[in-house]
Amino acid sequence: MQIIPKADTWRKGVLLYRGIRYRRGYGVHSPFVFNLITKVIEEKCPYYSFYDIELIRKQLLFIDEHITYPDRRQQGKLKSRSIANIVEREAIKPKHGALLFRLTNYFKPVNILQIGATTGLSTLYLTSYATGLKCIALGSIPELTPIARRVFDKAHNNRIDLRTGAYNELLPQALKDMDKVDFIFFNTSCEQLNNISLFNECVKHIHNDCIFVFQGIKANRKMRDLWKEICARPEVTVTVDLYSLGIVIFNKKLHKRNYIVYF
Repeated sequence: MQIIPKADTWRKGVLLYRGIRYRRGYGVHSPFVFNLITKVIEEKCPYYSFYDIELIRKQLLFIDEHITYPDRRQQGKLKSRSIANIVEREAIKPKHGALLFRLTNYFKPVNILQIGATTGLSTLYLTSYATGLKCIALGSIPELTPIARRVFDKAHNNRIDLRTGAYNELLPQALKDMDKVDFIFFNTSCEQLNNISLFNECVKHIHNDCIFVFQGIKANRKMRDLWKEICARPEVTVTVDLYSLGIVIFNKKLHKRNYIVYF
């Protein structure tokens, strides 16, 4: 007789719970969060920019040129991969990229900061909703910079200011240069030791309409602990846990609450 359910049974139960809770906005009393769920997170309408960005991805997937770069998960080790393989492994998924586009299209940020540019495709999703935007993208791996620059050269909507180096050194100057930051995308799930210091630095520059988005909030134990700490921070009012992504809102007009939404 088995008293404790199998791990797979637990997993299916958790996924079922996530699928039901706040689905289509049910049970959400905040008009702000209800609109965010129904008009942004669960919206399925394709935008013209999606086709253009995914066409660039397809072009990169045919490039067999190899690049040797540091392994972020194993310090001191190098790995060599083709550009096609790097894009396949490192680039943002189309589903997640589409959500970034919908978020920026909904909140209309003018000053956008990305920490973790990698291949640059996520940056295009962030900035393609309009022209005249200011975007600074920070990358920590110089060897991957040529891929991002190649991507940015193919898109002409906005000029992307790409900077490469250690995030802790680049971030203070980037925030100073922006003066006011409206939207920050943290693509930093591999920066396990630096994430909280990056968050703390960015929090110094928030305003009421500022939005943070974190990639990979369940990627590892460090990221899960980071997400719990962010949810508990007094500056944060609303968080939305999408399992793969986390949305952080600082609007003081909203009641503090953490939402779990199926995505």
